[in-house]
Amino acid sequence: MNLQLGKQAMRIGEILFAMALAGAGAMGAIAQSKGVPMPDATKQYYQRQNCHQVYDMLVAQDRAGNRLNDADAAWAKVYEDNAKSGRCPAPPEPLAKRATNRTLVTAQGLDKAIDYHEQKDPSATYEIAFAVLSGSNKELTVGQGLTLLEEAYKLGDPTAAYQLSQQYFSGNMGKPQDYAGGLPSLLKAAEANHVDAIFQAGAIYANGFGVKKDMAKAFGFFRRAAEQGHVFGTYLAAQMANEGAGVKKDHALAYRLGRNLAEAGETSGAIFAASALLQMKDVKKNQDEILYWMDRAHREGAEDIKAHINKLRPQVVTLFNKMNAPPEYRPRERKACPMKTVCYVNQFTRAQQCTTNKDYWSDCDG
Repeated sequence: MNLQLGKQAMRIGEILFAMALAGAGAMGAIAQSKGVPMPDATKQYYQRQNCHQVYDMLVAQDRAGNRLNDADAAWAKVYEDNAKSGRCPAPPEPLAKRATNRTLVTAQGLDKAIDYHEQKDPSATYEIAFAVLSGSNKELTVGQGLTLLEEAYKLGDPTAAYQLSQQYFSGNMGKPQDYAGGLPSLLKAAEANHVDAIFQAGAIYANGFGVKKDMAKAFGFFRRAAEQGHVFGTYLAAQMANEGAGVKKDHALAYRLGRNLAEAGETSGAIFAASALLQMKDVKKNQDEILYWMDRAHREGAEDIKAHINKLRPQVVTLFNKMNAPPEYRPRERKACPMKTVCYVNQFTRAQQCTTNKDYWSDCDG
């Protein structure tokens, strides 16, 4: 492929990537610039499920006059009987899903959770703390709620570890925005595969909040978050792979991550995919796919995106036409033939006659 055409393709690819990243810093602040919708950085992905939430849900259901079926009632009875021993029974999956991210709201549910807490149950301790800090339980103070949160963290509850870090970051632990103080508990939650903690750890290292800035660590966390379906983590990992920030520049990885974003419904993903393909060395073989992603971004994007694609697409098509055109004919440089003089003597008159002509027998063109 012509080197100049390759450089032109890379420039267009960089312009496309800049479109998708407009308004985003190292953290990629939530914004919509040039019509590109940014993924929501505040969206929470971790799903909290435990037996205490399920029991509280069943109590609320029963109090509302909705009789429990025999299986649910039997499970609730086992939960109650095991409270003093601290052996919380695993809830059936359908019940656990129904109670996902539930806050304890019933007095009976809180009382039983306290029984489990007294047996050093980590999730029970966290649920009580969360009920207090969220305002659901007003019998305990915020200070007591924070004490319970720290206890749940020490008992090994990953959600407690994550929430404790948020208290530090919010300035609720004695210091304003104490990132250094909250980092240990955040990393503990990340070690336990709490996806929101993993993503946030990447943001901490990318920005150098309370710790030395480390883009390699940031990329590692963003990549882990992306592997667990965190959309904004995928977005930032794609950005870093494309730019070579914290990782060796890898347009193939940026393309795969962009494609994943597009499949998750993010217009920026289609732009990332087209951009990364344009910046690869083998751009010529990806022409159809590049135009597909550009057309998809145009179809799904806002008006500003459509305007930018309308401007760039003809440039890309022109570039591809040049790549695919047969080489222009250029006559080779012609080498002039030397002149050669040939003389002979007339046998009758004995006079010498000479003629001078081009020497076509030499390596020449005329």
